[in-house]
Amino acid sequence: MRRCVVFVFMFAWLGCQPPTTATRPPTTAPAQGDPLQARLEVAEKYYRFIERIRDTLVAPRWLPDRDQFVYWSAVGPHRGTWVLVDAQQRTRVPVLSSDVLQAELSALVGQKMELPENLDFVLAPGVAPDSHRIVFQLQGRSFALGLSDRHVVALAPTDRAAWMLSASHHVSPEGRTAAVQRGSGFAVVDSEGGTLLERSGEENYEWQIPERAWSPDGRFLMVWRQDTRGVHKTPIVDYAYATGIERVKMVPYSKVGTPLRRSELYVVEPATRRVTLVPPAPGETYDWFAGFRPDGSEALVLHLSRDGKRLELSAVEPGAGKTRLVLREDRSESFVGALDFAENGWSLQVTPLDDNKRFLWMSERDGFRHVYLYDYAGTLERQVTSGPFPVHRVLGVTPKADAIFLLASAESAAPYDRLLYRASLAGGDLKRLSPDLGMHRITLAPSGRYYTDGHSTRVKPRVWDVGSTEGGAPFRYAEADTTALAELHLSPPEPLTVLAADGATELHGVLYKPWDFDPKKHYPVLDVIYAGPWMSVVPWSFVGTEESRWANSLSQMGFVAMVLDARGTPGRSKAFQDANYGRVGQTEIPDHVAALRQAAATRPYMDMSRVGIYGHSWGGYFALRGMLTAPELFKAGYAGAPGALEEEAVIMEPNLGLVSENRAGYEAGSNVSLARNLRGALKMMHGTSDVNATVSTTMRMAEALIREGKPFELLIMPGQPHSPEGKAFQYYKDDVHRFFVKELGGPR
Repeated sequence: MRRCVVFVFMFAWLGCQPPTTATRPPTTAPAQGDPLQARLEVAEKYYRFIERIRDTLVAPRWLPDRDQFVYWSAVGPHRGTWVLVDAQQRTRVPVLSSDVLQAELSALVGQKMELPENLDFVLAPGVAPDSHRIVFQLQGRSFALGLSDRHVVALAPTDRAAWMLSASHHVSPEGRTAAVQRGSGFAVVDSEGGTLLERSGEENYEWQIPERAWSPDGRFLMVWRQDTRGVHKTPIVDYAYATGIERVKMVPYSKVGTPLRRSELYVVEPATRRVTLVPPAPGETYDWFAGFRPDGSEALVLHLSRDGKRLELSAVEPGAGKTRLVLREDRSESFVGALDFAENGWSLQVTPLDDNKRFLWMSERDGFRHVYLYDYAGTLERQVTSGPFPVHRVLGVTPKADAIFLLASAESAAPYDRLLYRASLAGGDLKRLSPDLGMHRITLAPSGRYYTDGHSTRVKPRVWDVGSTEGGAPFRYAEADTTALAELHLSPPEPLTVLAADGATELHGVLYKPWDFDPKKHYPVLDVIYAGPWMSVVPWSFVGTEESRWANSLSQMGFVAMVLDARGTPGRSKAFQDANYGRVGQTEIPDHVAALRQAAATRPYMDMSRVGIYGHSWGGYFALRGMLTAPELFKAGYAGAPGALEEEAVIMEPNLGLVSENRAGYEAGSNVSLARNLRGALKMMHGTSDVNATVSTTMRMAEALIREGKPFELLIMPGQPHSPEGKAFQYYKDDVHRFFVKELGGPR
């Protein structure tokens, strides 16, 4: 099941400087009255600590024709306005003062306009040649601020610049037309509000405009039509709290072994109103539109086979609708792509070069993800990067194509850090450009000469630097304000390095402890787990991951909490991730058990007679897995919205293979078949409107436990999605915290 992480994403690269370890209670320490409720309030403040950090969360925007960029300043002397930075001159100048910006906006709307802490924006061409405008929205209205005249003007809804702010508008390169999503259909409109072309969709047979849909000259538009009419439907019941009259909605959900969605790609030519179907790829595939060649002569499309073992790049001639195969990559013993590819990896797979003759391709064929140079005939010219480390992303290529810029984890001392490197298309060693370790968020200037870099570590706040791709010391233009964290006395987690259950593979994790930790006491232990081949969860920036926030919060109830990336998780070598290929559910819990025992061997305050396990989504699956396969260790478990191996096809089949080819692997990873093993206290939670991990997974587990006569607790949250929302989320969090206090107790 795919995780709902949108609300976390904007903080994902955020870092902050924690103060020294607490020697006195924070202001949120347990007060007089109900001590458990007081602890819950402390735990909640630790979970929500990111809300106390003020930082520039909006990505900077480079001007297209010069080495200057604009950013919204959320902290510092220019707080509440845009700042223009000259990378070469190393200067920062506010476009308008915050007071003037607020005054001009207020005059335009006729009432005082309050500015948000962070304000998203785009850069658009100005009225005069070579001029630029900052375009933004407030209170549902669109505005533009000229970088030359420094004045704010209101924009009409049909203004082409206003289109750029709309997620439903896909503006053509020349800016005169836009493709617009209209419900299950789409239309092409002009700046006068006229409709040039429109197509209606229908239920389960809908049109969808992809990213980078327009050809460079604006002549052609690529549009998908997604056909889910033959896909299995899962029922979502509205229990009608107010009326008592239930309603059922059937939602397409491709389970393991059931039909996949069919993706039809069309070439749209608005000028002639022609809409042409592109011949589909054979067999059942997952398909993505990867953009156009620079001259627009061909559109590029990726096709991943159902089992993830074959990835193809095809080229479509838009005028004729003809398709040809450019490149095919196979991996019979494992997979080329899985869920992480389907979620966002496809957008990083192909990087066309400006010469229109070659492109960069990502592949793990030598055991690590590296960059390869191909021509459009599908001929490999060379492997560009190599070594015992993964390249995570090609960030850009210099206009002369003599250098490329990468995010990679090439430092042996920091295998999960993501640093900026420069590489030559001719091959050879990488040149590291990031002076500091940590997680780096890079935005390259169009010239390729400079870049912005927002970076942090577990113990340092995020800072924003400007650097040169030629090297040299960067200069700092912004940094996070973490002063509001002082009252929490937040401490970074303790790094943990252990060996996997195989006794040889090094694993990384962290331990969280309560604010009033006393090493002379004995603390119950919690394993906050996700595991599996889908994502890594150990924090490497201060804000970290959803699992690390849960662990930090739960530890405040009087636990020592561990977060670990076991074998099978992504982010390292192909062999490391393939450790659980074909046997998901069989290697992960042994690794977590081994890690807990090794950690406790040198930490006598960890009470291994009182160990619990918590996880959500696939973490819920593994929380059940821990309770059922290691009942001698885990005395209590809470599984939130747990998954199962028979659920969504794109999640399971590339990692386990097709059921027809690996039935034994599916059976071995089944939790339902192990219900008889339950010994400890177990609770499950599921939302009835979950379309990521269907509520049937919990119902099947509950039925199996009942058949075996095993007691358990169950929390059903009516109308809630995969991750409960609003007050329901708070109820869920409190329930998890209370459960472990009840079952494991506190420090002794």
